[in-house]
Amino acid sequence: MKKSFFIALLAVLALATSCSATLKSLQEPRSHFEFTANDITVSAPVSGEATVTRILGIDWARLFTSTAGFIESNASIIGALLNADEYYALYDLLEKNPGYDFVLYPQTTTKTTGVQGIFTTTEVKVTARLGKLKK
Repeated sequence: MKKSFFIALLAVLALATSCSATLKSLQEPRSHFEFTANDITVSAPVSGEATVTRILGIDWARLFTSTAGFIESNASIIGALLNADEYYALYDLLEKNPGYDFVLYPQTTTKTTGVQGIFTTTEVKVTARLGKLKK
């Protein structure tokens, strides 16, 4: 009886909880174009920030809901360099600055305080220039 009650309780909890993820991304085309300075407009440096608090190594605020930004490149180097915390700051940067076509040279600054594995607060700032193709 206890086993069937436990299974029913797990089923109800599985159906009652839900997960969601929001992803903003920019992707470079697979084709090769050669642009000059007259073909693009580049913004001044802009930045996005995120704060990640982990208790017992788990980010409880983003456990079931995630908002992240991602840059997909033909070189596939940028995705390898950024970690999950930096994706949150990149999302903030893209959310604050809509309408751009590409991200140029993102730079990250990360500051972590607290006791590793027990309670940490990580503040991440991503600074980059954004570009737009002229019509």
